[in-house]
Amino acid sequence: MSLEKAIEEVRYKGDGVCSFARLINSLSAEDKETLLKALENKVPDTTLASALRKEGWRVAEYSIATHRKGTCRCLNTTKK
Repeated sequence: MSLEKAIEEVRYKGDGVCSFARLINSLSAEDKETLLKALENKVPDTTLASALRKEGWRVAEYSIATHRKGTCRCLNTTKK
């Protein structure tokens, strides 16, 4: 397999939505609003991750950081 083909397969794998966006979309309306406000107010990734884990969600600071920076799968994927 060529490197070009391997990159394309990885790049377009899945639904093009990162794990943190999936988490956001699965929250109740109230929790989603709270989380989005916290993101806007630049609450640290570590704080958000700790709070979400306390509520039973599996999330890493890295997932929040890449989503926030716009370098995650859902913000960095060009649909074919």
